[in-house]
Amino acid sequence: MKRLAIQRPGVVERICDSSGHDYHWVIRPNRSLSVRQAIQVYAVITVCCLGIAVFYAMHGYWPILPFAGLEVLVLGVAFYLTLLRSGIREVISVGRDVVKVEKGREKPQESWECPRAWAQVRLQRSHIAWYPSRLAILFQGRQVEIGRFLSEMERQELAYELQQAIRAPV
Repeated sequence: MKRLAIQRPGVVERICDSSGHDYHWVIRPNRSLSVRQAIQVYAVITVCCLGIAVFYAMHGYWPILPFAGLEVLVLGVAFYLTLLRSGIREVISVGRDVVKVEKGREKPQESWECPRAWAQVRLQRSHIAWYPSRLAILFQGRQVEIGRFLSEMERQELAYELQQAIRAPV
């Protein structure tokens, strides 16, 4: 496989084999911090928060310590959940005969496939103006939603690219 170009850095990457018949899209959330950077930010906040709490505790305001500890703990859980969620990957493959969608973190945890000839791409607009649209691939009444974490423009571009790839002659 040869990599073409990154369409949108950090979010959607399109990969095409040299024959031009198999297409793959790797979709992931835009991660603003790496794991190392997140740990560094958390450490700085923790040191500041607990440092202030210890200072006030030494001046007789000891009840501040449990609250500061709870605050640091909740912040740590929030950082962990955010980093865990940003590790999600969706891989959409359009081959000669089949369309396949795989979702997961390190390895595929969910997998869905259908015949290419019967696959449909649907970008459904919401009835409420500020809600995002939903992008899905359909086959015989079943569907799999993709690109939930993409922006509206990225979702529209991906829908167009998928439609072109599925409808392309084999």
